[in-house]
Amino acid sequence: MPYVARDDRGQIADVQERETEMAYEQVALDDPELVSFLNNGLGETQIRAELEASDMEFIRVIEDVITVLIDKRVFMLTDLPAPAQQKLARRYKLRSNLSDLGGIIGDHDDIMLP
Repeated sequence: MPYVARDDRGQIADVQERETEMAYEQVALDDPELVSFLNNGLGETQIRAELEASDMEFIRVIEDVITVLIDKRVFMLTDLPAPAQQKLARRYKLRSNLSDLGGIIGDHDDIMLP
């Protein structure tokens, strides 16, 4: 069971595997206050929503990395499995279409091709 240190308000401020001078109170692993502290005060629904949002951002990062690697000729698009090629080609086409519409409907730099 972990040991916790508390702040002046009695809230968990630190968690240690072993007892220390500051973390001397032992709590159960499933203690609701400990679970909340470890989740930064976020509930499961909020954590899932944040993960989903970061997944969408991370997908774009991966696309950008793939584009850079292809541009630098580290590998070719055809080196990827066919399903990955199709998905990337579809996303590039959608971004290209949106780019073509950009002059008509406004600027969308956040979702354009690199």
